[in-house]
Amino acid sequence: MVEAVLDVVGNTSPGVMLGNVELSCKRQLSWFDFDTEPNEESICIVGGAPSLADSFPQLKARYQNGAKVWSMNGTYDWLIEHGIVPDGHVMLDARPENVRFLQHPRKETQFYIASQCDPCIFDALEGFNVDLVHVQTEGVYEYLENEKDRPVHLMGGFTTVGMLAMILAKLKGYRRIYLFGMDSSYSDDKHHVYKQESNDGENIITATIHEQKFQAAPWMCQQVKDFQNIAREFAEEDVVIEVCGSGLLYAMAKAMTFPLTQRI
Repeated sequence: MVEAVLDVVGNTSPGVMLGNVELSCKRQLSWFDFDTEPNEESICIVGGAPSLADSFPQLKARYQNGAKVWSMNGTYDWLIEHGIVPDGHVMLDARPENVRFLQHPRKETQFYIASQCDPCIFDALEGFNVDLVHVQTEGVYEYLENEKDRPVHLMGGFTTVGMLAMILAKLKGYRRIYLFGMDSSYSDDKHHVYKQESNDGENIITATIHEQKFQAAPWMCQQVKDFQNIAREFAEEDVVIEVCGSGLLYAMAKAMTFPLTQRI
């Protein structure tokens, strides 16, 4: 699929992330837990890729018809500016500069924040509804293995916040998941629907699916590889994923052989 060797590295050292985990666990926060009953509602998970501008009317219609909406990173403020207050918001990246994604937090939103996130993220959400999410990174299992009083669910098998959001939605019982703004590729030299300077100038490679070529950063290609594995697991549990938009991830979903992953 990918015409390059994927060299995906973390943007924060394991030591820093483990230190963040230790600090976040000392806060008086709820820890993420499963919902054992299937949730008959549908959920829209919204990333910030360029196709979001075109697919937004579909998203707005589903929102108005009662679908839940979860955002990630910079899509939170973007959605609020466009008339949607997300029901949930997911963050994974440990870099402190990502606090810029929380300029206008709302009480209506449930925030799912990885324990490896920088303390400034939790400071910005003081007084808001936060669930602490634990992600498999170096040293975290050993740190949490003696925890007795709170639920410890260690998430792994992915590299991006989009895949984490999918896993959390399934664990919350959702059985129909719509993905918006998750292209995993560039469009007209754009990596996001909004300005995000941290991605400017990143390494770009060519990814090919069924002779269709896409320009993508290595982390985008890795997200597509993660999606393949996660989508297959979801299909085995009768969880339906519908990819809405365009790009590399949509092309991969279309190319997969089982019927439960499709584009609306």
